[in-house]
Amino acid sequence: MDGHHNLQSIPDLGMRSDVYSMLLPFFPEEAGLREYEATINGHTVRITADDPETPIATPHDRKILNLLAGAIARNIRSGGEPTRHVVMDTRTIVETLNDGSPVGGSQYSMILDRLKRLMSTIIETEMPLGDGIKRRRRFRWIDAFEHDDKDLPGGRKMLGLRITISEDAFIWMTRSLGFDISGADFKSLTSYRSSIWRIYEICLARLIASRNNVTHIAIDDLRMRIPISSQLKLFKSRTLKTALQEIPLNPEMSEHIKVELVCRKEGRFEPIDFAKRAKLDTLYVRVSRGNGPLPSLNTILAKGDIDSMLLETGGRPMIA
Repeated sequence: MDGHHNLQSIPDLGMRSDVYSMLLPFFPEEAGLREYEATINGHTVRITADDPETPIATPHDRKILNLLAGAIARNIRSGGEPTRHVVMDTRTIVETLNDGSPVGGSQYSMILDRLKRLMSTIIETEMPLGDGIKRRRRFRWIDAFEHDDKDLPGGRKMLGLRITISEDAFIWMTRSLGFDISGADFKSLTSYRSSIWRIYEICLARLIASRNNVTHIAIDDLRMRIPISSQLKLFKSRTLKTALQEIPLNPEMSEHIKVELVCRKEGRFEPIDFAKRAKLDTLYVRVSRGNGPLPSLNTILAKGDIDSMLLETGGRPMIA
């Protein structure tokens, strides 16, 4: 797996998130789905599985992409050549994404299953451009992956893992505004049920995008961006209520945002208790600055650097 376009093994990788993918419904919460469709602000996202034996990727599978983005950022910032090919030590991946279970063969198999879902998942987007014109785009997250295995008396050992990110994913990771986060903080944020940390992510991204100290998100908009298929009433009484209880208790989350349920009346937002009845379309989540600063945003590469890199490797510069 050695080569000019490969990253070297890094013992302590950080993670990276970008604002746009935090907002978009690319990873449905429910596992085992073979297709999913969501529409937000006139933009349609269709997600399907290319492999008949493999379902579409989930938010937990997306953690692989956060890890890959962190590895790419660290490589480029240390003077390495920009590349879509990432070589990693498999134990580092397992320990970084581990949920607390003992590190063993099942954990390695779980990483491969996540990669299979990411490679099988096809994203199709449809965006209106005006005058009856729509722009349609189709892409996947991972083009390929390979691993070296060694047969031992006690079983098989995976020695190394090489992942090739798609051009679309590479451009997304390197050109989108994002921020770096330590592996420990990322593990703390994502230790909850996926819908809870997705609510945190969406609220944080919307607050950053608003460039204000306060923003308001309709609860149905929040539900569709997770995305989660439960009815709005159930989402409000269970998932949202739990998230708004947990976010203040998490040091990493509460450092960035404060959240509360509010009701819109005559153009004003007023706090409301979850137990109080109200029309669902009048309910919003108020998001305000937390106890510390917001994450510092940056891009890994400029557009010109990416276009040059893709042309040199036979790729085609594309608009992200």
